[in-house]
Amino acid sequence: MSSGPFTLANGDLRVEIDPGYGGRVTAFWSETPAGRIDWLVPTPPSGRDPGSSHQAGMFPLVPFSNRIENARFHFQGRDWSIEATQAGRPHAIHGHGLRTAWNVLEQDDHGATLAMIHDGSDWPSTYTARQRFELGATELAVRMDVTNTGSSAMPAGLGWHPFLPFRDDGAVITTTFQTIWPPVRDSIPEGTEPLPADLDFTNGARVPVGLDTGFGGWRREALISWPSIGAALRMTGDEVLDHVIIYTPLGRDFFCFEPVSHPINAINTAAIGQENGMAEIQAGETFATGISLVPSLE
Repeated sequence: MSSGPFTLANGDLRVEIDPGYGGRVTAFWSETPAGRIDWLVPTPPSGRDPGSSHQAGMFPLVPFSNRIENARFHFQGRDWSIEATQAGRPHAIHGHGLRTAWNVLEQDDHGATLAMIHDGSDWPSTYTARQRFELGATELAVRMDVTNTGSSAMPAGLGWHPFLPFRDDGAVITTTFQTIWPPVRDSIPEGTEPLPADLDFTNGARVPVGLDTGFGGWRREALISWPSIGAALRMTGDEVLDHVIIYTPLGRDFFCFEPVSHPINAINTAAIGQENGMAEIQAGETFATGISLVPSLE
């Protein structure tokens, strides 16, 4: 059974998780003498229906990240059509996990394990997914896996979609990419290009607005800092998370830095199981990854 939201605490760190709302981290913050510092945009308590999506917190991306163009793809000699879930567009977006109520398998003072089951009605196979949250005194570690529970192969991709606050004078990203996947049509890329100088974050750069763009060759570590309050969040990812989607819509008070295992629409643009493609997992196999979020204050 799924349950309502719950909070884990360790030292000054707190994380709220809502299994019924897509297994989402609904808040992650530090309690300080000067007050609460939110590392993610906190999710409003109302309207938490798996069929809707607040632009807040951090939700899991499973079994694929970002868009599948026109909600169609070819796999194992067959054409597949899945539900078009992007509002006002014909694409499937962000997978099933955020639209599903997860169940709590285990919970203790500093950790919890959630699980979801997908019946295969919208994917080439049935599968289960799990998230394990561990809140240490200085970090939040999250692991996720997806297991093919059917009798035939399935494509798989994983990642997370955090919403980060801009704050007063904006945020700075320090990280390294090798390539960019510029959108060609309706936020869909067709391939890589060399990283342009104005989107090189190696030495730190203010978060630009107007992006909905994928980046490849991520070195799996990023420092996101807020100079106005002397705060920073270090994000690290496991080996398979070598892509990032940066989403910075105009006129909003948040931005997204999404560590993922494959580019946008990879299922239609790259060979599955090859570089830049989604993983292919056989019946009974599991695909897994993890991230770590480490906040710091001056």
